[in-house]
Amino acid sequence: MKNKQKNIEEVLLLKVIERRENDAEKALFEEWYESSEKNAEFFNQLKKAYQLSSFDSYSVAANWKQVVDKVGIGYTVPNFIELPKTKASGNKLVMRRLMRVAAIIIFVIGIGFLLKDIVFAPEQLIVSGSELKNNEPYPMVDGSLVYLHGNSEIRFLDDFGEKSRWVVLKGEAFFEIRKNEELPFVIETNHTTIKVLGTSFNVFSDTLGQVKVSVISGVVEFFADIRNSIKLSVGQQGTYLPKTGNIEKTVVRDQNFLSWKTGIFNFKETPIKEAFVTLGQFYNKVLLFEAPKGKMPAITTTFDNQPLKVVLEELNLLLNTKNEFKNETIIFKPVD
Repeated sequence: MKNKQKNIEEVLLLKVIERRENDAEKALFEEWYESSEKNAEFFNQLKKAYQLSSFDSYSVAANWKQVVDKVGIGYTVPNFIELPKTKASGNKLVMRRLMRVAAIIIFVIGIGFLLKDIVFAPEQLIVSGSELKNNEPYPMVDGSLVYLHGNSEIRFLDDFGEKSRWVVLKGEAFFEIRKNEELPFVIETNHTTIKVLGTSFNVFSDTLGQVKVSVISGVVEFFADIRNSIKLSVGQQGTYLPKTGNIEKTVVRDQNFLSWKTGIFNFKETPIKEAFVTLGQFYNKVLLFEAPKGKMPAITTTFDNQPLKVVLEELNLLLNTKNEFKNETIIFKPVD
């Protein structure tokens, strides 16, 4: 290991990555991490290499030593590489092997060893919400349940639940986590990490990098890095802002953040534009209101898993409008 890393044990870095450190070790690590940008970068590369690795239980020490040594000489770990998407089969669980592009790394580094010494190409499982029925949970092997919104998906290793409970989320999902104090459930999404022991919560992430975590029960730890973390309890929401890299804690203000799952909408003096966006996402339509002279009303009403036709009829009564369809767009026009 380089001199700049000699003031901390390599085994402690592994314990931190696997979240097995005690309070004293955590304090020591944080002091080391914050003392140097090089230390922080070194650790982040180690963590990425670990997450792309599958260590044999009989040779963990040797494999970890190889990872540390290669990152220590300046090796840059590649980002997650996706395979080209293929047409989904009828199976709910699509299994795809994560390829490691060894030739590219060997070319860049100019070394004569195989990438498999660092990354052991574990098999990954991918579950998409499009493969599940409406409001149907995907049961994890540890007893946890995951509800996926639309085309959202989760990825996890095929040994999930044995040594770790680690998943990668793309999109939005609701989690009901089976409690296991010895094996935390960890979710990675948009450069953030959510860590829990047993709880229920909603995670929203978008293509702009934003992440929102809303807690229904229990306590959730939400962080972007070791220096920027918060704990969320029932009724609280954490929002990660990619432009600043900060996480903000607030109370859950949006009553309808779980409407995509429950089908229940509660609007109380809600601006019509906001209500239309929420309803449109659920019914897979675009709702537009042609406001007379730019006046945008607000609505107060409740919908409970009602068919779209019934929802449109009530909206027309509330707004004194009539609606017309243009493909997937529904336009509301005031009645003369």
